[in-house]
Amino acid sequence: MREILFRGKDPETGTWYEGFYMALSDTTYCFKGDYDAHPDNTKHYIVFDRMTDWGLPNQHLRADADPSTVGQYTGLKDKHGKRIFEGDIIVCRQPINGNWINEVIEIGYVEMKHGAFGLHRKQGYYRPFKDWLEDYEYEVIGSIHDNPELLKGGEG
Repeated sequence: MREILFRGKDPETGTWYEGFYMALSDTTYCFKGDYDAHPDNTKHYIVFDRMTDWGLPNQHLRADADPSTVGQYTGLKDKHGKRIFEGDIIVCRQPINGNWINEVIEIGYVEMKHGAFGLHRKQGYYRPFKDWLEDYEYEVIGSIHDNPELLKGGEG
């Protein structure tokens, strides 16, 4: 079974959290300031476990998450074992005739489109991972939220 996991960025601290995504619609506020803080009456959270010193998950915690930064885990890991999420900027490399000196390099960001995760390339077109997954090596180099400059200029 595929692991369902999300990642989101806390708008106040800038900390990234991985866990389960929760959007709570809550229209029972006591003060007008609460309505103003959440104009759509929805609060967005990432829920995650906190481990004790003994390695047992003893607490479920939640962190605020900016909904524009929330992305789902693709089920893929890069060459360093790092999870690949929607919004990650990745470099994809393919050896030519088994030779990494001569290689094809593609750079883009991960997105869900037409029901499949894939790479939105710098040139502007989308390519689903399922069409070319086995042929390439992936490396996460940033995210569209923290490093948008990685997608500007150059060929990819």
